[in-house]
Amino acid sequence: MCSTCLSIPTATIKLLATSLALLYGQRSLTSNSTKCTRYLSFIITLLLSLLLSSLAIFLSVLSFNPDFRARNFVNLCVSQNLKASPLDEHRCGILQSGNLSGKVLEFGPGPGTNFKCLENITTSTIEKYVVVEPNTYFEEKLEEEKKKRGLDFPLEFMGIKGENIDIVEEGTFDVVVLTHVLCSVDSVEDVLSNAEEALKPGGRLVFMEHVLAEEGSVLYHFQTQFIAPVLQIVGNGCKFEKLHEVVERYLGDRFDLEITDFDAPMPKFMAFVRPHIKGVAVKKSGAVEH
Repeated sequence: MCSTCLSIPTATIKLLATSLALLYGQRSLTSNSTKCTRYLSFIITLLLSLLLSSLAIFLSVLSFNPDFRARNFVNLCVSQNLKASPLDEHRCGILQSGNLSGKVLEFGPGPGTNFKCLENITTSTIEKYVVVEPNTYFEEKLEEEKKKRGLDFPLEFMGIKGENIDIVEEGTFDVVVLTHVLCSVDSVEDVLSNAEEALKPGGRLVFMEHVLAEEGSVLYHFQTQFIAPVLQIVGNGCKFEKLHEVVERYLGDRFDLEITDFDAPMPKFMAFVRPHIKGVAVKKSGAVEH
């Protein structure tokens, strides 16, 4: 059974248990109140309980219907891509630092979120743009976004997982892009290995990812205990990882690595994904791959 399916019942049970606890607690807390107060309290608690129960049912449906989950994730990403994001400055800044040119390989492009950052560069310097995306519902959205942004480079879609060891021939790409994708892969190390194998000596790996908060912090416990079970379902497998350590450990010896921790300027209701890393890693000549 898939890991996502295993985590869904946990999220569902927690939500349903909270819903029942609210109803029971409401009766106990308002037992000595006036009739009007008890009535208003019951209505508010009932509505909140129904909301939590509906969310629990929705998560269960997503959990056990992979196709529906994949399509729902596409719709969510597309809707988010229609509006400006507080992360756009960081996203476009790191892509500009990566100097996208020649042959570019992007893992997990989604609906083409990074394409908005390519409008103001000379896209003729990009000979070919290859995307590796296992969710094939994104293919049409990528073409639409490319056309919308007026980008003229050839786009090749590969509907496979980034862990696939036969993705690319060794040393053929000038730039590899990883933005908000490593959280949802089965093996971060395998994807980094393929990225390394794809790059020419001197090639650039550009990345930006949300990460697990500092261990022991309030945010860390909130991420792991409350958000993680829901995010893994709604985010189609996304989870919180200590990616700074993984990237540094895996690439540090064979890349000139610049990595920065930063708090993304997210709205308060998205505070759980504020911890981020970003950077550019340049593959050393003669580096021995793992």
